[in-house]
Amino acid sequence: MAPGSYYVQAPPPAGYPTRDALNPASAHHGPVETKSKGDGFWKGCCAALCCCCLLDACF
Repeated sequence: MAPGSYYVQAPPPAGYPTRDALNPASAHHGPVETKSKGDGFWKGCCAALCCCCLLDACF
């Protein structure tokens, strides 16, 4: 192997979750729960389309 032909990996950023066997307490966060955020996306999308159509009709 030629000198200087090795690969060194930088450590992950601070706070980045890792699969570290030395820190098993960080792996127990409990079950993941998802919550519905409603239909705000669709209301905003329809409002944007209406706004574009109105601006197109006016100008």
